[in-house]
Amino acid sequence: MNEKLPMLSKEQLDEVGKELLPVESLRETLELNEKGNPKATLANVVRILKQDPFFIGAIRLNEFTGRIDVVRDLGWKREQDTLDDTDMAYIALYIEENYGISYNSALEKAIQVVANENRYHPIRDILNSLVWDGMPRLENMLTHFYGVEKTELVTESLKIFLLGAVSRVFTPGCKFEIFLCLVGDQGIGKSTFFRFLAIKDEWFSDDLRRLDDEKVVVKLQSHWFIEMAEMLTMLNSKHDEDIKNFLSRQKDTYRTPYSKHPKDPKRQCVFGGTSNKLEILPMDKSGNRRIIPIETHGDKAEVHILADEEYSRNYILQVWAEVMEIYRSGNFSLTLPKHLDSELAKYQQRFTPEDNDQESIEFFLSNTHEKYVCVKMLAYEALGYSQYDQLKKSDSNKISEIMHHNPDWEAIGTRTVSKYGRVRAWRRKNDSISDECFIEAPKQMEIPFNN
Repeated sequence: MNEKLPMLSKEQLDEVGKELLPVESLRETLELNEKGNPKATLANVVRILKQDPFFIGAIRLNEFTGRIDVVRDLGWKREQDTLDDTDMAYIALYIEENYGISYNSALEKAIQVVANENRYHPIRDILNSLVWDGMPRLENMLTHFYGVEKTELVTESLKIFLLGAVSRVFTPGCKFEIFLCLVGDQGIGKSTFFRFLAIKDEWFSDDLRRLDDEKVVVKLQSHWFIEMAEMLTMLNSKHDEDIKNFLSRQKDTYRTPYSKHPKDPKRQCVFGGTSNKLEILPMDKSGNRRIIPIETHGDKAEVHILADEEYSRNYILQVWAEVMEIYRSGNFSLTLPKHLDSELAKYQQRFTPEDNDQESIEFFLSNTHEKYVCVKMLAYEALGYSQYDQLKKSDSNKISEIMHHNPDWEAIGTRTVSKYGRVRAWRRKNDSISDECFIEAPKQMEIPFNN
């Protein structure tokens, strides 16, 4: 084995300080057996990995992937940062040749101990290193690359999405449910947007096809941005509730094949989507507030995101630097402002399949002079249900759901609604006549008439 030690940086040498010992000096500090040779104990191997110059700063736990990485050159050819069987073999060989300790289970445990005490988070490190040049780009990025109409809703949605991504890596498992979806023509680089946002391609994935994939947790744990293009078609299927619950989850539980204890890694990823079709939202609107479609117009873009990859990546790095300024200020929210709820609901209608019942109800509401409406009124007078038929619970729920998402009407509890009696009702929001102007007459009261 080539025992030439890799070059250590001054920072690494300063970090280890007095702990740095040459092999011969380090051997003298180890626990020895009756023959004067180092014992194959966990404590001995941990000390070697901590104090031998060959290993200083090399073995670290990646807090993003949950894996152990070898983060600098150790003298043999390596294909990836993650510790693998070849690395274990070379490490064992070095320890055996220099300390006479043969490979045993103590080595794996020692590596776990040392790595755990030398944690790092590559995404946090990059984000913390960025320096913003002071030029605002965040509010213009979607217009710049995708010709998106610049509105407060679009700007706020993107800002919250990116702040959610930052929050997920600095506070894993934080509550964040926004699912941003780019909608528009093929070939304008919609998937590239999420890939470039991930900074490194290895932190991006578009390979999440099934929620019941046994490797789904591993895929989530090692990626920051996950595009779910294929899964958008499932939003209108019977599995839509499963997908909404999946997106809302803050942690996942799994057990690796050789581990004795299950893990509950907190999520550090966010989910984005792309679609060439406009109608992507489910007709069931219960979870739609999580899903924010962004309509793109490639022909209106100032520059194609792939026209100059280096430029685009640097542009996005500056957006991240700008986002980090907001994050550090602490003056942000991970939910849309309430005053945008109505605008979001109207905007989302463009991405929802036509619903004849909804159209009929909206037509009725726009033409009625009734102060209050209720489920039965809408069923019988707007949708043409026969009053001799029993109104199904599913029909009632659908009507209630349509009214719940109507931005012009509000639920007001129980009221007397014309011939339908006292029922749960809705009132038009812009009604100029207040409830306080009405006094409900007692049921037995007779109103006299002058002859």
